[in-house]
Formats: sequence, C-alpha cells, structure tokens
Amino acid sequence: MMIPSLLTMLLATTGDLKVGQFGMPVQASEVAPVIDNIFNFITWICIFFFVIIVGFIVFFMFKYSKPPGTPATSNVTHNTPIEVAWTVLPLILVIFIFYKGMDGYIDLRSAPLGAYEVNVVAQKWNWTFHYKNGATTSVLIVPANRPVKLIMSSQDVLHALFIPDFRVKQDVVPGRITTLWFTAIKAGEYDLYCAEYCGQQHSTMLTKVIVLDDADFDTRITEEANYIDKIPPDMLYVAGPRLYMRCKSCHSLDGSDMTGPTWQGLWDRTVDGEQVFTDGTTLSNLMGAGKLFDGPEDYVTQSINNPQQKIRMNYSGSMPTFKGQLGPLEVMAIIDFLKHLDKFDTDGNPLDSADDLATILDAAKAAEAASSNE
Repeated sequence: MMIPSLLTMLLATTGDLKVGQFGMPVQASEVAPVIDNIFNFITWICIFFFVIIVGFIVFFMFKYSKPPGTPATSNVTHNTPIEVAWTVLPLILVIFIFYKGMDGYIDLRSAPLGAYEVNVVAQKWNWTFHYKNGATTSVLIVPANRPVKLIMSSQDVLHALFIPDFRVKQDVVPGRITTLWFTAIKAGEYDLYCAEYCGQQHSTMLTKVIVLDDADFDTRITEEANYIDKIPPDMLYVAGPRLYMRCKSCHSLDGSDMTGPTWQGLWDRTVDGEQVFTDGTTLSNLMGAGKLFDGPEDYVTQSINNPQQKIRMNYSGSMPTFKGQLGPLEVMAIIDFLKHLDKFDTDGNPLDSADDLATILDAAKAAEAASSNE
C-alpha cells in the first residue's frame, strides 16, 4: 500500500498555497507542488527502506546470535530471486525518479511563449530589476497567475537567484545570459536571496518578490516608471531612501564603515575635498574648474557611474558601476539625499512626514485626479 500511495503523491501536480512537508516553505508557484512531491517521494522511499533494512539487521542480530564457542555454520549459497528483486526494483525506482526529475527540469528551462519578461542585473551586493516600460526597482514586482521570465546577467562575480517559496533557483554568471521562469499563484510578498557566495556582504544580498493581481500590477509598474518625475525639483532628496536600498549593503547612514565609506557626513567631506585616494591624490586637488571633477556634484556622479576611476584609501574598490541603471534625475536625487541626511534617521526613514516619498506621490496622484475632473 505504501508504494502506490507514494506514486499518487508524486503524480499530483497541483496544490493550494500551504506549507510543504518536512519543513518546506509555502508553495507559492505552480511548480512548487511538483518539486515538493518529488522531494517527499524520495524522502519517504529513503525512510521506508531505512526502516526495512535496519529492522532486518536488528532481527538477524537476535535471531542468529550464538554464545561464544558455538561452531560456525556452513556456508550459505546465494538466492537468485532475492538478488534479482533487490537489483530490478531499485533500478525501476531510480529510472522513475530520473524521469520525473528530468521532465521537471526541462519544463523549468523552457518558459511559455508570451511570458512577461523582466531583466535582472546582479552585482555586489544587490539586485536590480528592469521592466519593459522603463521602470527600475530594487524589489521584483510580478503579476499573479501569469508566467514570468527573468533574463539575468551579472556585472561582477557569480551569483544565484533563489526564491524558496517558488522552488526556483538559477546561477547568474558573468559574461553570460541565464534565464528562469515561474508562475506565482497568489498575491503577497516572498523572499529572494543570492544563493551563491559572492563576497563579504553576500548575506545582505536579499530582497523581496511582490506578487500583485493584474490590475494592481499594471498600476504599480506604471507608477514605478514615473515616480521620480512626480517629485518637485526642490525635493528630490525624498527619493533618497528608496534609492539607498540599492546601496545599503555597502554604505551606512550611521557613521559605521562597511565595504564602502559611510554616507554620514559624506557631503561635507566632499565639499571640503577631504577624500584621499589609493594613488595618493586628494579630492581637493582634483576638484575645480578645468580639473578632473568640476565640483562635488560631478565627483559623486562620476563615482556612481565610474567608481573605479578613483578609489578611496583603505577601501577595496569593489563597487560596480551604476551607469545605465540610474537615470540623471535618480543620480541627482542621491546627491540631494546626501545634502539632506539631517532630515532622515540612520535607517533612512524621514523625520518629518512632509519628507515622506509615499505622501508626496499620493499628493501628486490626488492633484492629477482633481485636474482630470475639472
């Protein structure tokens, strides 16, 4: 009875959003129940044979236990039916497991036609997601019940995108394009990790997958593409905390040194030209009319787009380029954020609700709605 029930479990390919057996996380994609069924099938097979084999070992230990001095028994010849059984039956099980595994693997490698495509850029130590309408986010936003194909590349070292609740993982290899696809089955938030050791701050290379219903997804992606344009020019700094999420794995706001220098007091040090570089030059000698950097804003901009040009003393220079990933307004927003860090706490949260990005965007949306109704 056990083997047929295991086969029934393995052949089932659908399931509700629930916690898997053996402590597996929730099943939040179409493929998750399939992966769990194979895993559970193999695990129960192992348990079944472990109990049988250990049971026979213990039984034979007592059945054939003899006191010291007992003459040895005669040699026992082989048993052909038993030998055939323990060879053929495991072979059939292994072939069946291989077939189910290969079938699932091929399916995971072939995204359906018409899948929604998102370009993913991995770099130490963050993820960047680019959408067809020009939106760029630091969290992965996808529609529910629609196939999504991730087209992934790395700007530096080997990474691996892993979404446990979806049961999908794929290496992101420098110099190559790799792909991954899934269909999320329920709206919600799920964890996304880098599953390949990629350096000092590897453990901080994590973000969220936000799954939305179709209507909410379309609205959110449109807002993501245009949010920076809705911020008043004299308040670009309010976008700073959002952009800082892509930088927080290397730069702190509380004065502590990480892989990169802290942003606390960075603007004042830049204006004063205090930075000393690994080649022995100082920013004060390189900044000004006709020099390498026109001014503090130009220095920060070039440091974002070409970070290897001048590397700060006592730092490794591991920062990747953000050229092409941040638009001019977003770079200006980071600079403005550095100038107004006193308006935020050390986690990047605004001290005054008037400086909250969501509040400003809601006000802009309300103004647009009022204008359209006039």
